[in-house]
Order: sequence, then C-alpha cells, then structure tokens
Amino acid sequence: MRQKLSFYEFTQLSDEQQYDLLFRNGEFLNYSVRNNVKFALYKLYNFFVEVVYDNENNKIINLSSFMNAKS
Repeated sequence: MRQKLSFYEFTQLSDEQQYDLLFRNGEFLNYSVRNNVKFALYKLYNFFVEVVYDNENNKIINLSSFMNAKS
C-alpha cells in the first residue's frame, strides 16, 4: 500500500483496512464524551476521521471521514 492515500481511496477501503491505517498513521486531535459515547477526532493525511466508541461496551460504533470545508 502506498504511503499516502487520497480521501476517495480511503473511503474505498474495507472497514478493517480503514481502522488499521487510521490507528497506525492518524494523528489523534481531540475527543468528547456524551452519554457513554466517545467521539474521537483524528487527522489522516489531508482529511479527518471521526471514530465513535461505545464506552460502556468498549466497541467502535462508527467511523466517518470528511474533508475540511473552507469558507
């Protein structure tokens, strides 16, 4: 796999490949917690990825990626 992927290429990977790439190469930025749900924000290359965790069951609920919208 190449060292850097585009946003589109990242979205075409399987969930497992996305998690692996994110947790190896992503830069953790911040998190927030609401009702036992943790929202963690990462920067990966030139886009962002949010991982949603169920704190109570220690499981990942969702992963979503997005570009930074500039006004």
